[in-house]
Parts: sequence; structure tokens; C-alpha cells
Amino acid sequence: MLNTALQQAKTVAIGGHMRPDGDCVGSCTALFQYIKNRCPETLVDLYLEDIPDCFQMLESTRVILYEAKENQEYDLFIALDCADAERLGFSKDLFVRAKHTLCIDHHISNKGYAMENYIVADASSSCEVLYGLLEEDKISKSVAEALYLGIVHGVHLD
Repeated sequence: MLNTALQQAKTVAIGGHMRPDGDCVGSCTALFQYIKNRCPETLVDLYLEDIPDCFQMLESTRVILYEAKENQEYDLFIALDCADAERLGFSKDLFVRAKHTLCIDHHISNKGYAMENYIVADASSSCEVLYGLLEEDKISKSVAEALYLGIVHGVHLD
């Protein structure tokens, strides 16, 4: 699903929910780095609201865009860790204008708002769900660090 969608796209936007937490930042930055490594010819933009300083150690946080590019239309918009389009915040308009949309999530409340949805409600985090879609031999150290961050933040101890 993910790799097929990536093969068909020359421009990709990635977005997560408002007030991004560790799982949101981890999954978005992991996917950004994965695409950059796997498809270096693809234009990839990463959209998030301001992230906590403690996540700045992730390599891909330096390329986050904090406002939407005006009139930009992407071949593919991938929403991560976001249960509905409204929670995409300022990047929602990019999602709506994209030629194709994909949502990767773990929230049980997600009813599948994208054209393609991969929702695993019993997963600990969106990073865990994303990991299952990646080609293992294409996972670099920076992708793994971001995935680990999200998995740790997604696990809720009772």
C-alpha cells in the first residue's frame, strides 16, 4: 500500500495532528526520512505545528514546515497519527487538494477519512503501524530513531 502509493507520486506531503506529541513527531519524521532515502527524486514536504524542544534531536525536525505552501497541490498527502482531517490543522487544505490521500493511524476513533486508510486500532502507536509498512532493508538509523521515539511515547502504562 505505502510503497505502491510512493511509486506513483512525484510530490508528497506528510502531516500529523495539531499539538504534535512523540508518536506524531516520530511517525512523521520517520516517514519523511524513509521517503528521502527510498525515493530521492521525490519532493517531500513535512508539515507540523511547533514541536516540543525535546524532539529536536531527530534529524528530520530541521525541515518541518510550519505553514502551508500557498496553492501547492501534492500527488500524495500522507496523514499520520491523526484520527480525522480537522485535526490536521493548517495542513488540512493541502490534504483536501491532494490528488491522492493516505492515512496511517492507530486511533480506534478513526473512521477512515482518506482515500486509502491503514488503521490498526490495537497497535501501541502510529509508529508501530508505520513500521509494518516499511521495507526493513530501507530503514536507516535516523528512521529507526524516530520510530523508537514514537513507540515509546505511544505506549501508555496503566
